[in-house]
Amino acid sequence: MSLLRGHRIARGYTLAEAVELLKEVLAARGTPSEGLSHQQMSRWEQGQDVPSSHYLDALCFLYHSRPDRLGFGHDYSEPDANARNGLQDAMDRRHFVSLAAAGAMFLSAPPIQGLFGDDVEPPGGRRATAAYVDLLEELTEQNGYALYTPPTGFIPARMVDLARMQACLLTEPTEDIRRRLHRVYAKNAGLIAIRLNDVAGAGETFEWFAIARRAARRAEDAEVQAWIAGRTSDACACHRQSKSGLAAARTAQSAGARRANAAAVLGYLTEAGVQARLGCRRETLAAVRNADRMFAQLPEGDVVADGFHISEYLLRWHQANSLALVGAHAQAAPLRERVLELPLAQHDQVGTALLHLDEAAAQIAAGELDWGCHTITTTWQQLPNELRVGLIPERAAELLDTIDNGRANHRGATEVRELLGPSIRSHGDRA
Repeated sequence: MSLLRGHRIARGYTLAEAVELLKEVLAARGTPSEGLSHQQMSRWEQGQDVPSSHYLDALCFLYHSRPDRLGFGHDYSEPDANARNGLQDAMDRRHFVSLAAAGAMFLSAPPIQGLFGDDVEPPGGRRATAAYVDLLEELTEQNGYALYTPPTGFIPARMVDLARMQACLLTEPTEDIRRRLHRVYAKNAGLIAIRLNDVAGAGETFEWFAIARRAARRAEDAEVQAWIAGRTSDACACHRQSKSGLAAARTAQSAGARRANAAAVLGYLTEAGVQARLGCRRETLAAVRNADRMFAQLPEGDVVADGFHISEYLLRWHQANSLALVGAHAQAAPLRERVLELPLAQHDQVGTALLHLDEAAAQIAAGELDWGCHTITTTWQQLPNELRVGLIPERAAELLDTIDNGRANHRGATEVRELLGPSIRSHGDRA
């Protein structure tokens, strides 16, 4: 996936929508846009063509970015004296002044054998390479803590990180270094897939989970493979792929040879989600209990809100959501209240919105249709535009269908459909 396409998908635009928005930008500037079509945009995204200067400037305006971050050209500016990003902060803390030069060499050098001559070792040599990989591993752990930041910035940034790892892989490192690079590659690709699951379609989500799976196998890391299996199971549940979701959940549950571990807890939580969407109440409750029991046995190092382990927030969110989906609203309510009290709820806008929609489901099930519609409307209006795609409109549409099945032409439901109309019609049609 190109950086340009990543920006579009992160904002939830189809090709046609991006083209229309770009035309609006150009029209506001009095610049003609004859010949601009979604086919032309597709060629830019696939690297088959390069936008002219006025189109490139309009793309930067549309995506609030700059050319090199959209995949056109490079950033040759000096680093700021007061660093504002994790990469520079990590370099400053670790005193990687010489490493920065070595890293730049890895990123810019063409991947050919004998680049430095037969008898000349790259600047810094293997020790610098190992130190650079240390930095990439540290940054990957930081990326996990940033999982719930807006996808429009998070996804393209992770793609840039993957480019760094790929460049380092092309320098023919040792087998140990290659495994470490594949490991961090798998984790960052997995993070991209998780965020895409919130705002994009099944195609992009599972494409990135497949990339993460392949890298994890090359890393020969069973722990990362189990983590990816658990997260894949969650995506399968969201996209109604029950058979694949249960298989992935079982894979995650088998990690650690029955020892309490984060991947296995995630496997039980995602199984609960799959069973709930199948309408299997007994199996859902059993999976929720199994997750609760194993979570209580986890070592302290596994109870971390870093995207790779299991925090109380993740545990209670999945439990509350699964119970709501299966109709156990009385049991879901206190768990949902607990989730919304936790600090992470302030950052996870998609997760919080879905919990509020679960609350609307409880109101609708209790016959409080007006309150349910009000909750859906309020939840929607509080969302930024970039998140009005993916899982949220899908869940809202499900709730509106529930109202229509019980009371056709309900005024509140009609009004909500008018409010959400374009998103409900197009959310499953992401290019």
